[in-house]
Amino acid sequence: MKIKKYLIQTLTGLFLFCSATTFGQENKALRKIHYAPDGNSFVLKNGTRKFNRALYGSNTGFRVETGDLPEFAMYMPGMGGNFKLGLTNGKESKWITEALKIDTRYVLGTMQYTIEDPILGTGKLFVDVVALKESEGFIVKIYGKNVSKTTSLIWAFGGATGKKFSRDGDIGADPESVFYLQPEYCINNKYTIKDESFLLEYGSESNKQKTGNNKNLTGFFPKSVMHLANAKMQIAPLELYHSNPESLNVITGKIKSVSEKGDYWLFLAEDSKTNCNQKNIAQLYQKSVQETHILANRVKVSTPDPYINTLGSALSIAADGIWESPAYLHGAIAWRMYLNAWRGAYTADPLGWHDRAKTHFTSYSNSQVTSPENGPIVLDEERNLARQKEEIGTSMFSSGYISRSPNKNNVAHHYDMNLVFIDQMLRHFKWTGDTAFIKEMWPTIQRHLNWEKRNFDPDNDGLYDAYASIWASDALQYSGGGVIHSSAYNYYANKTVAQIAKKIQQDENPFTKEADKILKATNSQLWVAKKGIFAEYKDALGNKLLHDTPGIWSIYHTIDSELSNPFESYQMLDYVNNQIPHIPISAEGLDKKELYVISTTNWQPYTWSTNNVALAEQLHTSLAFWQGGQSEKAFKMWESALIESMYLGASPGGFEQLLYQDAMRGELYRDFADPIGMASRTLVEGLFGIQPDALEGVLTIKPGFPEKWNQASLEITDISIDFKSENNEEKYQIKNHFQAKMNLKLVLNSSYEAVENIIVNGKSVSWK
Repeated sequence: MKIKKYLIQTLTGLFLFCSATTFGQENKALRKIHYAPDGNSFVLKNGTRKFNRALYGSNTGFRVETGDLPEFAMYMPGMGGNFKLGLTNGKESKWITEALKIDTRYVLGTMQYTIEDPILGTGKLFVDVVALKESEGFIVKIYGKNVSKTTSLIWAFGGATGKKFSRDGDIGADPESVFYLQPEYCINNKYTIKDESFLLEYGSESNKQKTGNNKNLTGFFPKSVMHLANAKMQIAPLELYHSNPESLNVITGKIKSVSEKGDYWLFLAEDSKTNCNQKNIAQLYQKSVQETHILANRVKVSTPDPYINTLGSALSIAADGIWESPAYLHGAIAWRMYLNAWRGAYTADPLGWHDRAKTHFTSYSNSQVTSPENGPIVLDEERNLARQKEEIGTSMFSSGYISRSPNKNNVAHHYDMNLVFIDQMLRHFKWTGDTAFIKEMWPTIQRHLNWEKRNFDPDNDGLYDAYASIWASDALQYSGGGVIHSSAYNYYANKTVAQIAKKIQQDENPFTKEADKILKATNSQLWVAKKGIFAEYKDALGNKLLHDTPGIWSIYHTIDSELSNPFESYQMLDYVNNQIPHIPISAEGLDKKELYVISTTNWQPYTWSTNNVALAEQLHTSLAFWQGGQSEKAFKMWESALIESMYLGASPGGFEQLLYQDAMRGELYRDFADPIGMASRTLVEGLFGIQPDALEGVLTIKPGFPEKWNQASLEITDISIDFKSENNEEKYQIKNHFQAKMNLKLVLNSSYEAVENIIVNGKSVSWK
C-alpha cells in the first residue's frame, strides 16, 4: 500500500488552526508559433510584425509601440511620431527591420533586440527599449559588439499628427500601417533643433480650434550629424539622409560608428525645459529599467511548465496598464475608458493592489445616484422601445444606479454595471477585512441592493431579470424574464452582505431572507434536472418557457457565486464538456498537445457577444472547473487559453479580448481588462487555490496543480507558497503577509491510499 508523508512548513506570521465535441476551422493554414518561453522572456520564433507589443509606463494613455521588428512609435494618445533606425556601410544601407537576423525578446516589461547582418561585419547590434515610469516618454539604448568600424548608424524621427485612430491603433481593429512614418503625417511639423535635442511642434491636423499646432514633444539624441530631410524619401536610410527638406520633413542623423558602451535616445511627450545629456539619459534609462523590473516581479511564478512561468511578469505589467487613477479601465489600448466594471478590477486584490481597489471603489461610490428614490419606467423611442431612456430620474437611473465615470453621478449609461462592481467590492472585503471601509461603503451597498430589487425583481419572486450586466450582454435579451446569471450574482451579494452586516453590527436578516428566496426560486424554477443545468432564463410572458441551452456565463457565474451545490456544479461542468464546442489549437513549433479553446455558447447563427471565442470567458470557465474540484480539466482549459493569447497571438505576453478562433472577428484587442482580471483570479484562486475570507477569519488554500507536477511556487504581495514533492513526501512552505488575521484551512488532494503523517512547523498534527 502506498503511504504519503506530509510536511507543511508554515513560516512566521501565519495564524494557524488547525469527451468533448470538437469543431475544426476550415480553410485556415497551419499557423506557426509566434513567441516561445525562455525563462522570464518571450522569445520571437516567427515574426514579421511591427507595433504589436505596447510598453506602458506612466499610468496614462501614453505608450510606446514596439514589436517583432525594431521600429517604434509614440501614442499620446494620438499619433506622436515614428522612430526608425538604419545601418550603412559604404554605399550600402538598410533599415534594421530588414536585417538578416533579428532576435527579439519581451522581457520583464522591456523589449530587447539583437541584430546580425553582413552590413555589421561579424559583430552584433543591440537595441533595448523601455518606457519611463514617472513621465510620458521612452528611451532607446543602442550598442554594439565587434561591429565593423566602417558601419554607421542612421536614425530618423517624424510623423506626429496627434490624431487618434479608430480603436487607438489596436490589433484586429486598426492596421499596423497607422504607425508608419507616413509623409502625410508630417504636415505642419515644426522642428527647433539644438545641439543634441529637438523640439517638435505638431497637432494642427487634429486641433479642433484650428489655430495651428497645439502639441509639443522633445527628443534627445547622441552626438550626430543631423538635419531635416524629405519624408517621401524612405526607401533606404541613405536616400532619406541625403534628401533635401521640403514641406513634409523629418529629422534624421548619422552616427559615424556604433558605440560598445551605448548611445541613448530619449523622447518625451512634452516641451522639456530640462537639457538631458547622454550621462543623464543613461541614468534615467537604468532607473526606468529597474522600476519596470520591480513592477514585473510583483508576481513571481515557478512551475514545471515554461509557458506558465512568464505569466507573473506579463500579468503584472498588463494589470498596471489598465490602471489610471482613480479607477480601472476597460482596456489598456482599445476601449481605454472608465467603466465601473467589467472584470478588470478583480486584478487588484490578488495582485496586492488593495490601495488601488479602495480608490476604485470609493471613486465609483461617489458616482452612485442618490436621488430620486425611484422613478417612472420610460422606454427609449429612439431605440425602438428596446431599453429604458438614458436619463437621470427614470426608474433605472434612480437611487442606487452607479454611473460609468468615477466621481460623477449625473450621467446615465445603459449598462447595469452595478452587479459586477459590487461583486468586486464584496470580494475585496474578503481579501482585506477592512471594517472601517466596509462601514464607509455600507450605504452604497444598501442602495445597490434596493436598486437591483426594484428594477430587476419587481414581482418579488426571487428571480432577477438581467439587462446588459455582463461582458457578453450586448446582444442578450431576456425581456423581463428570470435569468440565472443575474440571480446568481444577487444571491452571492445578499449572502455576503448578510455576513458583512453581522461584522459591523447591522441586521443581517433581510439579506439572509433574500438570499434564501433566490436560492429556492432558482432551484424550483430554473433547474432542469434531466439536463443537469440551470436554464439560461425563463420567459416572463406567454407559457413562461425555460431556455435550456445556457451560455457558459450561466455555468461559471452560478458556480462562482456559490449558488450551485457540488453535484449541480459537476453536472453543469459536464454540460460544458459535452455541449459547448471545443476548437483544437495547433501551430508549427508548438510542443504542447491537446490544447483547445471553447466558444461561449452553442447557439446559431453567429451574433456578436452571444457566440464568441473570448479569453476572459474561457479563463472564468476554467475557474469554475477548479471550484468544482476538477483541477486537471481546469488546468488544461486555462493553459490552452493563455498559450493561445500570450504565445500564438500577435502580442507577446498579451491578454486578448477575442482569440484567433473567433469566427467573425478573429484576434481582437490587446491587454483587455476582462481577461487581465480573470487571469489574476485564476492564477491565485484557481491554480494555487488561495481563497481568503477575512470576514470569517479563514484563509483557505486548496491548490489546483496538475497531478504530475512535483514543484510549484507563487509569490504575491499577501502570501507566498512553495510546493515540492519528492519520495512520497509533499512539502508546502507558506509565508503569510495578509494584514488580516486568519486561520489556515489547507485542503490537499491525496493520490495515495493513506496518509502516514502531517507535520506543521516541526510538530505532528491531527487532520481530517
